[in-house]
Amino acid sequence: MNGATVLVELLKAYNVNVIFGVPGDTSIQFYEALHDAENDIVHVMARDERSASFMADAYAQISHKPGICECPSGAGPLYAIPGVAETDASSIPVIILTSDIPLSG
Repeated sequence: MNGATVLVELLKAYNVNVIFGVPGDTSIQFYEALHDAENDIVHVMARDERSASFMADAYAQISHKPGICECPSGAGPLYAIPGVAETDASSIPVIILTSDIPLSG
């Protein structure tokens, strides 16, 4: 079991059934784990990270559950900032996931 599988199992345990995002080269293992759980979690593909974060915001407002957005590393999290700023200002629960960010100092 790798980290991506653990993350998908954790999301399933919290009854997450929709994720918005943009696949990238750093999140291949995560999307493989999502594919294996295709009956439990639906992935909604966005055209870009900004759209994915706004989609997660709208989902959270309608469903009264946290919206989940996945962005590939690099500029992906930066592009998601407008949606994240909107959710923060409106107190809407949205979780942004990203991968392959080096922790070296």
